[in-house]
This record gives sequence, C-alpha cells and structure tokens, in this order.
Amino acid sequence: MKDFNLGMGVHWINMGYKELVEIIQTAETLGYHMIAADNEKFYPYMYVTMTVIAENTSSVLVGSHVVDPYTQHPAMGAIAHASVDMVSGGRTVMILGAGGTGFREMRIHRARPAQMLKEAILFTREFWKAEPMEFHGEVLHFDHGQMNFTPRQGIPIYIASRGDLVLRAAGEVADGVMIATYAEPVGIRHGLDRVAEGARRAGRRLEDLTIFSRCDTCVSEDRKRAYDSIRNNVAIFLWTSYPDRKFVHRVGLEVPPALEEILAKRDYEMMLDHAYMVPDEFVDKLTWAGTPDEVAEKIARVVDMGIDNITIAPAPLKGGTIRDTVVACGEQVKPRVKALLSG
Repeated sequence: MKDFNLGMGVHWINMGYKELVEIIQTAETLGYHMIAADNEKFYPYMYVTMTVIAENTSSVLVGSHVVDPYTQHPAMGAIAHASVDMVSGGRTVMILGAGGTGFREMRIHRARPAQMLKEAILFTREFWKAEPMEFHGEVLHFDHGQMNFTPRQGIPIYIASRGDLVLRAAGEVADGVMIATYAEPVGIRHGLDRVAEGARRAGRRLEDLTIFSRCDTCVSEDRKRAYDSIRNNVAIFLWTSYPDRKFVHRVGLEVPPALEEILAKRDYEMMLDHAYMVPDEFVDKLTWAGTPDEVAEKIARVVDMGIDNITIAPAPLKGGTIRDTVVACGEQVKPRVKALLSG
C-alpha cells in the first residue's frame, strides 16, 4: 500500500499564542510530518513562528514557507534558519520562494527570481560552512564576510513555486521542490516536467530530489461551505501572480474579464472584496476543497503519481478555525486517502 507524509503550513493570524501552540501540538499528535510557518508580510514574523513550532513539538520537521531573497538578504535567512535549527534539535528545512506580498509597500522589485533563487541556494550552502567567503553572482552579492557560528551541515533547501523558470532552477540546484497551487495531476505533471528539465541540465535526476505537492485546503460535509470559505485564497494567488496566467490556462481555465479588471487595479482590499467572483471551477482545479471524500480523492490522485509528500495550506471554514481543517485532514481525509490507495 502506498503511504504519504502529511504536512501543513500555519499562518499566525487572528489567533493568540495559546491557540497557535494548540494547533501545532494537535497536528503533531495527528501524525503530521512537517509544520511550515507561513511568511505573509506584516503579520507575526515567520522565524518567531518557526521557533514556537520548534519549542512546542518534538518530532515534526520545522519549515519556512517561504523564505524570499528580496525582503531579507540570504545571509540573514541562513543565520535565522541555522538558529531555529539549534532550537529544534536539527529538525528545520528551508523552503525558498520568490515571495510577493508586501513588495509593493516596501518598493521592492522582484528581479530575475529564478536566477536569484539559484544563487541564494549556492550562497547559503557556502555561508553555512562558517568560513571567510565572498559571493558575486549575476544578481546576488556578498563581500568578505562569514557566519560566526557553525550550523548543522546538510540542512535541506527546497524551492516552492508554480512558475516554469523557477521550477527548472529548483531542478538544477535544490534538494527538493514543492510544486504549489496545482490541485490536479495535469498541473503537477507539468511542474514535474519542468523540474526534470532543470535536473537534466545539471546532470541530476528527478528521482534524486524530494518532491512535495502543496495546495490550499478546506474540508466540510457541506461542499458549498468549503468552496465559499476558500474562495479568498484563490483570489489572492490570482492577484499575486498577475498578469501571468500560464498556470490558469494550463488547467483549462480563463479568468473572467470582470474579475481580471478588478485584479488589474492591484488593490489588495478591492480584490478581497470581489473574491466572490472567483468561479467554482477555479476552486475545484486550484485547491483541495470539498467534502472529506472529495478532498481524499483529489489527494489520492496526486499520491498515486508517486508524490509522497503532501502539504496542505489549511483554510478555516467560515465561522470555524484553522484547527478544524487540520483535524479534518488528519482524522477524516488521510484515512480515506490510504483506503483509496490500498483499494
């Protein structure tokens, strides 16, 4: 019987510290393999959340989701990860990504993300050796410095993305790849092909990389309630990826003109106010949302592709909490997935 690791992201928003800790410990009790702290800008700092996870768990991997190399120089990201790794007893994984939220407010330009992420990984591995170094890439630079404590060597570095160029870069240099947003095999297969292209270019094999599939997730016996609860999430990644619509077209969708007009205004609050305009087909193809049976069927199709690391981004049901989704996936969805795979 095929098995899989169930991981999750956690976003410290609209909850107190005690509630956050309770969610983290519930996830570990339910057998979650990894808990990754989200890096939504202008909310509690990701590395603080990672430290809370490390201090209040004993076995789960502690991830960053995601570290971007624009709002913080990779040297500081490397130091932060190594510091949390000491707190966790060697359980951290670094998950890099191009980022997006908060850039406009801070006037940060996200230039050449595929090249920047490649260079960030190459730099970080050298920096973690804690020896004098300098680094001069095409976009990333570091002048005559060193890390002044020695971290655990071999901390895994993964890249999370749905973008073709970034996925190719991940195949070239990362220890693993998290293919994000695609909920169905057609999109995930496209992502795997891009990773494989990069791996071949570097003389590597796709089989040598750790592969994750990550998707926004919401579960309810009432399918409509689950869809309505996660619609905002779909609007957000349509907004952050604007005007790139390749990933939308790849799964046979087209953003409705009236919604595209709202997204083009680049007003975050306006986008959220109009999230109700996101069609059900987008929720269906770009999230794992629905009844426990429906979500299990979606995830089983992904695991059946040979991907044994499944990461949910739990969305709360309207009127509910993230914990409800975490519990539903651990207690209802995961056993159903195993049953489908064994059948």
